[in-house]
Amino acid sequence: MNILFTPITSSSIAHIIRSFALAEEFEKDNHKVFFTSCLLKKDFIQSKGYEVVETYHPFNLNDEEDQSVNYLSSHKKEMVDWFKAEINASEKVGADVVISSPAFFGSHVTLATGIPTVSLMNGQYLPSSKGLMGLSLAKDTLKNALLRSLLRPIFKKEFIKKYLSEVLDVYRLIGIENNIKTQEDLYSQMPILIPGDEEFEPQRYLDEKTKFVGPLFWNGFERIDGNLTEEAIKEFKGNDKLIFLTFGGSVFNKEVYDRILKGMEEVEAKVIVALGPNFDRKSFPDDSERLMIRNFVPGLRVSKLSDVIVNTGSQGAIMQALCNGKPVVAFPVGIDQAYFANRLEEMGVGINVNKIRITGFSKRESYQFVDNSIPENMVKAVLRILKESKYSDSAREYSERLLRRHPDPAREIVDFIYKNYGGK
Repeated sequence: MNILFTPITSSSIAHIIRSFALAEEFEKDNHKVFFTSCLLKKDFIQSKGYEVVETYHPFNLNDEEDQSVNYLSSHKKEMVDWFKAEINASEKVGADVVISSPAFFGSHVTLATGIPTVSLMNGQYLPSSKGLMGLSLAKDTLKNALLRSLLRPIFKKEFIKKYLSEVLDVYRLIGIENNIKTQEDLYSQMPILIPGDEEFEPQRYLDEKTKFVGPLFWNGFERIDGNLTEEAIKEFKGNDKLIFLTFGGSVFNKEVYDRILKGMEEVEAKVIVALGPNFDRKSFPDDSERLMIRNFVPGLRVSKLSDVIVNTGSQGAIMQALCNGKPVVAFPVGIDQAYFANRLEEMGVGINVNKIRITGFSKRESYQFVDNSIPENMVKAVLRILKESKYSDSAREYSERLLRRHPDPAREIVDFIYKNYGGK
């Protein structure tokens, strides 16, 4: 088979490394793998040995310079180029199947070429999600049920007005004919595999083309040559508590890191920081007896040995922590991360320190403003989790349930592709 991966690449690397986890499985079975990428991430993908067949200019939904709700409209040219690159790539390599992560703008490749698209999409994006984007409210309480029933029609209306209309305009510009009128229509052209867990991302219903496959991780960072072996991490930790701070590629403002690192000085614990791809390591303090900073770290290994994990509330980072049974302090910087950060609190496995009110949840700028209380709130949250064992107990118990349900997500996805599209 020829398999084309089209992960969203303009912001973080989360969707890229999900694709790597699957690409390695397909290559083991002697299939050919190709990628598309924005120009910013092309070198990263190629450095892992994969061919990037088409590139496009960044379409950064986390752009700190433009957090307006009109982003899709004001960046229409970039959106058109992005979609065209993926369509061209699928034809160029003769793809048997396209695997997109997350494909929340629909299956334009399938509509344009007939080549099947399979989407790896977080459960909160689906119209069947029990919770609401940015808010969650997924618990089965009378208050949550009432709020969901009142707000869901507004969500549908706003989705069509602010997002679906812009996607359909791009379809028109590149000559894709369609009968799409709703979010359900947008996703109906492709199977959707949710790389998460039904308990953490509950759905009101699942159709025959939608299924949970479990958290998907790439272990490439575990293979990085360096000094963060399990023995080295244990030696660094000693008899102290260990805090793992990782914001991936979602934070572009160095001041965010500076404030949080300053606040963490108040916690009597060792700290390991993963900066991600957006910063030069030299711009940060030198390592010390209590602080270790790297651009990339073996996150699964560090999570296993940590006591508390601090992240932006991205699904991948949270699942990495919870699979290892570790509680999370989340600092969401986007509406999707806010959903997961709120879900942590609903399940009792973490704390959200950047809560947004119902009146402001849909404003992109709400998640980018960092007030002076954030570092203080983060320190308080870390100290609370270290003091109250209920968070660690709940995280450990959830981890046991999660791993029983989904022991091998990558293989489950690969087998799904073989079953439905041949190749094995």
